[in-house]
Amino acid sequence: MDISDFKRVAVLGMGLMGGSFAAAAKKKIPSVSVIGFDQNPETRKRALEIGAADYMAETPEEAVSAADLTVLAVPIGGFEALFKQIAPHLKPGAIVFDLGSVKGCVTEMSERLLPESVQFLGGHPMTGSEKAGIEAATATLYENAYFFLTPNATTHNDTIEIMIGFVQQLGAFPILIAPGEHDKIAARISHIPHLAAVLLVEMVQESDYASFAGGGFRDTTRIASGNPAMWRDIFMYNRKEMIKGIDLLEERLKAMRSRLIQEDPYAIESALSEAKRMRDDMPFSGSDYMPPLYDIIIDVEDKPGILGELTTLLGEEGINIKEIEILHARESEGGAVRIGLKTKEEQTTALKALEAHHFKQKKK
Repeated sequence: MDISDFKRVAVLGMGLMGGSFAAAAKKKIPSVSVIGFDQNPETRKRALEIGAADYMAETPEEAVSAADLTVLAVPIGGFEALFKQIAPHLKPGAIVFDLGSVKGCVTEMSERLLPESVQFLGGHPMTGSEKAGIEAATATLYENAYFFLTPNATTHNDTIEIMIGFVQQLGAFPILIAPGEHDKIAARISHIPHLAAVLLVEMVQESDYASFAGGGFRDTTRIASGNPAMWRDIFMYNRKEMIKGIDLLEERLKAMRSRLIQEDPYAIESALSEAKRMRDDMPFSGSDYMPPLYDIIIDVEDKPGILGELTTLLGEEGINIKEIEILHARESEGGAVRIGLKTKEEQTTALKALEAHHFKQKKK
């Protein structure tokens, strides 16, 4: 079996992640029919209205009964019950996939609850939004995102190859990794940062200083607006790695506290400088997994509509911007906006177009 053999894809849970997966599959793999399911009748109705699915089933059993690929896109706390519910209705040879943020527990459930006649492969796209629900779903959510794939001991190689191709069709970059290693990485780069944002909001709220919070605080804590029920499940089901991460964070807080108590400005500046260096050196694209981008730094005037003017100019040249970032630290970059392009040829064309329209720019 390969992607061309897929006729029906069932997506269980049509919120942000599931709705976006369904919409992307429908748009980018037109040979498949997308059948969705959601417990909320209004979500089922809305998913059809916006074209995120070809058909919305009334039950999970109905959705999966003839599906070549079934995708679980519900909160992790609902996985065990859903596995049990759909297991007798999966057709032999079907692939079961998921979009959960924790992989160890989901792998264990799949091995325990799914029939041997089907294949399971864990998945976790490193993308999302603080917004939730079908209204936030978009067919472009997975573009240019890392997409972890976590096979278990019984996952066949052809299943892995099929899903690598499927993920690539969605515009994402697949990464094969063991479930346990995934959970460690996710805790460090996603789950602990989310917890830190939550704690910062709590700290300010308790001190009644929220009315003074500016853009920096809002940027730092934006992710605290994520779905509380979803994040509760993530914290609980990845609690071993969460606890390890909290211990590491606590060590660093204690180290900074000690520097302050000792009134050691050199140690404080050293820690701040090292963090700045590491943050500045973080690649815009992961060189080990994603193809390199060709960057241009553009000095633009701070005025309404300037980004629209810039993107329109490049669009008229047939240039597809893969990444765009507003650079706040103008003194270090000498520019205000960074754009990332797919090819060196596009970079050359963009530089010429920008120069012709008197934009000050440089390659990076």
